[in-house]
Amino acid sequence: MARAVVDARCGDDLQEAQFLAHRGARIATVAIALSTFGSVLIAQHGDAAHRATLEAQVSATSSTGALWGIDTVDNVQTSNILAQTTSELGSPQFVGRYLIYSSRISSTEAQYIHGQGLSILLIDDPNRAFTSGSVDARQAIAQAHTLAVPQGIAIFRDVETSDPISSPYITAYVAAFAGSGYIPGFYENPINGVFADAYCGLVAANPAAVRGALLYSSEPERTGSDPHRALRPNYKPDQPGCSNHTAAWQYLERGLFPSGTFPNVDVDELPARFSHVLWS
Repeated sequence: MARAVVDARCGDDLQEAQFLAHRGARIATVAIALSTFGSVLIAQHGDAAHRATLEAQVSATSSTGALWGIDTVDNVQTSNILAQTTSELGSPQFVGRYLIYSSRISSTEAQYIHGQGLSILLIDDPNRAFTSGSVDARQAIAQAHTLAVPQGIAIFRDVETSDPISSPYITAYVAAFAGSGYIPGFYENPINGVFADAYCGLVAANPAAVRGALLYSSEPERTGSDPHRALRPNYKPDQPGCSNHTAAWQYLERGLFPSGTFPNVDVDELPARFSHVLWS
C-alpha cells in the first residue's frame, strides 16, 4: 500500500445464454426446435452456472461497472483531501482508510466520510512482522467493533512486496474471522513477493483455509499514467495464478503519478458487484 508522503509504502465472466428474437420469416417447426434445444441447455447447465457465479465475479470488467476511489494515510476530515481530490482528480466513490495503523480512522472521521456520501474501504496494517495471523485479525475485529462497523464488511490486511507473509499466517488470519461477521481480505502484490506462492499453496493443499477471503491487487502498477477519474483504465487487475476472489485494484500509487501537484492519495477501482463489502 503506497504511503505517499507519510511512508513510501502507504473463471471468466459467466456468459449467460441469450436467445434473440428471429428476424424475418422462419419456418415454425425450426423455431420450436431451437426453443426446445435452448431449454435443454439451460436445464443441463443451470446448476453449474450457479456454482460458477462467485468465480465469475473475479474476472475483468469494463470500468463502467467499477467504482472509482482513493486510499490514503491522511485523515480526510482534517486534511482537505476529499475537496482536493474532487477538484484535481474527480469525485471519489469510496475512500480507503486504515482501521489499524499509526494514522487510523476514528469514528468522527468515518462519520464525516459517510456524511459526504462516500463508502469506506477498510485496511488493516498492524505491523510488518507477520508473526501471528490470529492476533492481528482479532485486533482488527475488535477495532471494527469499537467503530460500530456493521457485519458483512471486508477488512484487508496490508501485505507489502517485501513482507514475510506465510501460508500459516494466512490460514490463522482467515480462521480468526470465523463468526466475527466480517470478511477477511489481503492487499497484496500477485506478481512480486511471497504472497502469491503462500496463498496458492493453500489453495492447492487446503482450499478451505482461504474460503471467503478477498484480495486487493496492487498490480499492474500503471506508472506515470493519468490519475484522473475520467481517464481510469478498464478494471483488469493482475491476480495470483490460482483460484481467488480479487475484489479491488490499486492501479496507481501517489509516488508514481506523473509530475504535478496532486493530493496525497492512491487511486483504486472496485467492481460495483463488490460494493457490499465497503462500509457505507
